[in-house]
Amino acid sequence: MPKSAVVRHASRRPGRPRPAELPNAVEGRIAELCRDLAVEAKRFRQLQEQADELRRVIRQWANPRGTRTATALIVEDDAEQ
Repeated sequence: MPKSAVVRHASRRPGRPRPAELPNAVEGRIAELCRDLAVEAKRFRQLQEQADELRRVIRQWANPRGTRTATALIVEDDAEQ
């Protein structure tokens, strides 16, 4: 038997299904995990949006007149120089 045939034969385990032959239970579990990940990603986006809104509200509360902050003035001053 040629060496390449021995290697191919040794790499296959008897009774082990090929990827195309995965049982339906495994495929169903993978689909379930994908759905769960999609739900978690959506929730994460919602939390990010809520955090952004909270930041906007806090900034407005901290600076109700919309005047520039000291940090903004320093940055502008540095940019002019």
